[in-house]
Amino acid sequence: MGSNPYYYNQGVYYRSYNNGSYEVVAPPMGASVNQLPLNASVTVIDGQKYYELGGTYYQEEISDNNKISYRVVGTDGVLNTGNAYADDYDSNSVNEIPAFGSRYDELPADAKVQVINQQKYFVTTAGIYYKEVIEGDKIRYEVTTVQ
Repeated sequence: MGSNPYYYNQGVYYRSYNNGSYEVVAPPMGASVNQLPLNASVTVIDGQKYYELGGTYYQEEISDNNKISYRVVGTDGVLNTGNAYADDYDSNSVNEIPAFGSRYDELPADAKVQVINQQKYFVTTAGIYYKEVIEGDKIRYEVTTVQ
């Protein structure tokens, strides 16, 4: 899987440290595995078949020697199929990419919860991240980056 070796076991990706220990890491985009993780479900998006587990999307590939593998094509619940932006921004009643720090009373309809570094975020299919913020007695959703 490239110059940084990753290890894989049932949908969990690891990377080794110099001291011999391992850390769990986000699935690297483009990584290819010979078997899907158990409990991966099939879904069709924009006419294409994908397998998904825990926010990681895989797409089946067949090699020249007729072997099946599965490539990571989306992570953190985000799969860019080329037309994901339109619905997301309509949900926020704007016609452009929401600016960093913009706040909304509601999340876009396609937003899904993702826990990253023990922080809760909401991510849309367009790859826009939101976090909850408290304003007085109201919960709002602010456009943010993952920290």
